[in-house]
Amino acid sequence: MKSDELFLQLDHTCDARPEKRWLPAYYFNICLPDGTKIGYCDLRIGHNEKTYFGGNIGYGIDESYRGRHYAAQACALLFRQAQKHRMAYVIITCDPANRASSRTCELAGGQYLETVSIPEDNEMYAEGKRHVMIWRFSLTPLTLEGTRIRLRLAEERDWNSMLRNVWGEEAVYKWMLFQPTLTEEGARERCRRSRTYQQDHLAWFVALKETDEAIGLCAVKENGKGHFEETGICIGMQYQGQGYGKEIVTLLLDFVFGELDAEDVRYGYFRDNEKSKKLAAFFGFQYDRTFALTRPWDGAVKSIDSCLLTKKRYEEWRNKASKAPK
Repeated sequence: MKSDELFLQLDHTCDARPEKRWLPAYYFNICLPDGTKIGYCDLRIGHNEKTYFGGNIGYGIDESYRGRHYAAQACALLFRQAQKHRMAYVIITCDPANRASSRTCELAGGQYLETVSIPEDNEMYAEGKRHVMIWRFSLTPLTLEGTRIRLRLAEERDWNSMLRNVWGEEAVYKWMLFQPTLTEEGARERCRRSRTYQQDHLAWFVALKETDEAIGLCAVKENGKGHFEETGICIGMQYQGQGYGKEIVTLLLDFVFGELDAEDVRYGYFRDNEKSKKLAAFFGFQYDRTFALTRPWDGAVKSIDSCLLTKKRYEEWRNKASKAPK
């Protein structure tokens, strides 16, 4: 992650430790473009009582480099990382006497919430700290921009186009695991559920950039560190055969390999779905197994072909695609 004036170099990560109420975390060195290390920062993913008092983000700038707003710039880069984990906001806290740190929070766009006493059972209390200022930073939901489409979060008004194009279109839902929705009331409720779900999952509606009409949906999830799986891609029947599917998959692959450092991505489809099979082949996915799955809403037993794309094969495809005539 980098800006014009600095970049963050990953030092190490830590897994969650529920028994200590520790969240998973990233630890970075803050570096100038020439590689000079000028400080550190860290990001804790998620929220609990500890992050309210201790914050999601910590940082420190070497004394000789202070006064140049490097800490605020580092925070802005960490916000982008938090967005990738679908965090709607982050908390930063500081000692009320530390004017420089509170100024960093102001420069980074924070909203001051309150100054609170630290509980006696908190580790910060044992370190001699008694009060902290709480700053909240709202994060803009992550949107993936393509040439003709964007992957964005659901909006309340999308119920109508999603009912028409996806949820209530038999030619679409017959290839999916989700249960169809056929009424306005059902579509409005489904849209509300989608908005809630997308707040902390890597899931989007597919919208045309020209009109912002929602024409499909897509999602991925991480099954283990570095191992991702596509969990649903579909677009309305009238928009199929126009290259939108390839654009969706391109955005997802660039995101998980380029931004989330995926080692591989798994893609699955009904064995008799020739369109999805061709889409997987286009990107270089390699078939590795077939399994049976019973669709919950109608009891139909489906054969699922599962295939895998490694980072190496993705990079080979990306290099080939970059050299193709426009």
